[in-house]
Amino acid sequence: MSEYEGIVKMLRFFVQTKNFSYVDRIGNALNPEPVEVTLHEALRAFRSIRESAFVEDNGRRYVEKDGKKIPVPGIPPEEEVKAFLDAVRSDIGVAKRVATLALAYPSKKESGGDE
Repeated sequence: MSEYEGIVKMLRFFVQTKNFSYVDRIGNALNPEPVEVTLHEALRAFRSIRESAFVEDNGRRYVEKDGKKIPVPGIPPEEEVKAFLDAVRSDIGVAKRVATLALAYPSKKESGGDE
């Protein structure tokens, strides 16, 4: 699933900010269409959040929620989004696995904002 790491990190960001809507809709989709619509909406919202996030001296972006700094990862690249959507069209289970990974705690190496 590392080929969809950017999408997982983006969905994980929403989970960390207590917005489970996107990950739930992707994880519970029964066919590719809701995944495509939800991913579009998530990317749109994420881009807006990222562009208005605080930027630290080291260039990493973060938002504050409940007094806690939450790193804002990079926007998933176009090739990754295309590959994910192609995979979901072939196997809807890919969407469920990506959503599940987004709900898991990140590994220690994934602590920064901009990646």
